[in-house]
This record gives sequence, C-alpha cells and structure tokens, in this order.
Amino acid sequence: MGRLLIVEDEEAFARFVSTVATGIGYAARAVTHSRDFEFQLSEWKPTVLFLDVFMPDRDGLELLGLLQRQSYEGQVVMMSGADSLYLHMAAASAKVRGLRLAGVLVKPSRKQDVEELLRGLVGSA
Repeated sequence: MGRLLIVEDEEAFARFVSTVATGIGYAARAVTHSRDFEFQLSEWKPTVLFLDVFMPDRDGLELLGLLQRQSYEGQVVMMSGADSLYLHMAAASAKVRGLRLAGVLVKPSRKQDVEELLRGLVGSA
C-alpha cells in the first residue's frame, strides 16, 4: 500500500488512525511534534500525510508551507476537531499551494470513515 504519516498532537487519535491504517495494509507512523514531522518527511518519505490543522508548536498551515517548499508529491488529508470552516480553509490553502489534497477528516471520526478515506487512496498512494 503506502506509507502514512499522521501528524497529530492527540496521541489517542493518532493511535486510532494508525491502527485503522495498518489494519488495511498501510505502514503507519505518528508524530506529535513538528520537529519530528520534518525528520519523518525527509527520512521516511511518506506517501500520505494526515495533518492536524491545530498543533501546539506549529500549526498545519505552517506545515503546508514546508510541504510546498519541499515539493511534497504525496497526498494530504487535513484533520481538525475544531471549527469546520477553518478546516476547509486549510484544505483550500493546500490546494492553492499545489499540494495533492486527498480530503478532510473531522475529528472525532468513525473507523469506517477513516477506512473509506484510506481505501480511496490505495490506487494512487
């Protein structure tokens, strides 16, 4: 399948997504800090990113800029448990930056929703 990197400060939710992803054949890793994100991005080269919009040290919009500067070619899923308007603004920002936006995920999420999203990426991940 693909390599999924989950960038999420809520460890329980990151574990949940990771468990769902590995259950359908993805290799998955999760990071809770942006400094770890940069290392995993360059060293592990994920094919799919699940990116939380609100992170404590650097928010998802700032990380989208980093992805743009590094010409990231994988697929991006924006996530948030906060304001859905802000989530969709972040998703639009990903598109404007030329990134491959694969979807949005509102937290909390059901297992079925995460599986459907990931299975939809299988052909191109």
